[in-house]
Amino acid sequence: MDKSCLDTILDRRSILKFKDDDVSSDVLDKVLHAALRASGPGGTLKGGYRGSQPFSIIVVRDRARRAQLNELLCEGRRPCIEKAPVSLVFCVDTHRMNRWCALGGGAPHFKGIGVLWVALRGVYTAAQNAVLAAESLGLGSQYIQEIVWQPYTTLGFFQLPPQVLPVAMLIIGHPEERPQLAPSLPLEAIVHREVYSDPSDEELVEYFADKEKYFQDWLEGLPEDSKLKRHIESEGVTTLAQWVSQLTYTESFYKWRDDAVRTNLHLSELE
Repeated sequence: MDKSCLDTILDRRSILKFKDDDVSSDVLDKVLHAALRASGPGGTLKGGYRGSQPFSIIVVRDRARRAQLNELLCEGRRPCIEKAPVSLVFCVDTHRMNRWCALGGGAPHFKGIGVLWVALRGVYTAAQNAVLAAESLGLGSQYIQEIVWQPYTTLGFFQLPPQVLPVAMLIIGHPEERPQLAPSLPLEAIVHREVYSDPSDEELVEYFADKEKYFQDWLEGLPEDSKLKRHIESEGVTTLAQWVSQLTYTESFYKWRDDAVRTNLHLSELE
């Protein structure tokens, strides 16, 4: 029995292990068509205009190039990039927009942070449409965040013209295994009625209780002699909040990425 759209959304999980099976061109085209039907900036007018759709999608299927991507982005640490038969790289693309405007007698002025801010909406709704389409067709996917941190390599690797910038990457394939569904925060932690409602300390801790248990179960499952477990213990990390803020998303992590984003914008001439 086919899953409903809601079932697909609620059952979605990140896949890191893929089968060797390829994704057929017909199936991939369905995923790509779904991406193009995402809501985006620009509104809708009579005559079929669906907004400027200021993004491009680069499809990488060649295994050698997928292996190169793994090396360029992750120094070979993410074998799933090579194993998954399809990589989709979503780019902000104001190059096409500016060329089109110039050819039509318009004003090719689309650059800068404001334009990037608007274009990102179109990119990420398209990417998430691709995720849901892939899931509905029995595939699995995983976002690869490292695509935005390597401006000196990715712009050349994809032969991107000025004003085209990679901002999201999906790997897609047939799941070899489906991991346990990670818990989400409860509705009351995220949803506010009419005005913002700041929880008490006790309520806030309770909101994260399921995530804390998920982390503790993962931590307990690590081999006693594993390098990762020894590192966690040496840093005195015992809670999810400590893991997130002291070992994973540290202040220096974001400082380096701030610099990388500025470099990306400069090199791609989106500033």
